[in-house]
Amino acid sequence: MEKQVEHEGTVASLSGNTMIVRIVASSACSSCAAKSYCVPSENKDKEICVEGFSGDFVLGEKVCVTMHQSKGMKALLFGYILPFFLVVVTLMITYSVTGNELISGLLALLILIPYYLFIKLFNSRMARSFSFEVKKIN
Repeated sequence: MEKQVEHEGTVASLSGNTMIVRIVASSACSSCAAKSYCVPSENKDKEICVEGFSGDFVLGEKVCVTMHQSKGMKALLFGYILPFFLVVVTLMITYSVTGNELISGLLALLILIPYYLFIKLFNSRMARSFSFEVKKIN
């Protein structure tokens, strides 16, 4: 059975078949006993959009939002790993062709513009593949 990532949250809004769930994302340091002596903990409110849910939910209700771990890895791939390799490969190719560090660095960074425009263009298609499930907490 595939592992799932679960977060407890609160229903922030309901509109048709779309629900916004507010979760508190905390860094690894937030659960440490020595956090007050080290760095301030990083707790941030995040909102997750859940579409096509089933069941009756009310505002302020505590829910559990789940997603398959493999989908998180896919998001990691598109959000961080592919752009990193795109920058490195562009940097190496342009430097080997031009021999100019400034031009190579600028082109390596500018290559991210079409990449993220492409991601934005196919946002609705990608959003369907990153679906969340929500269930009530008893």
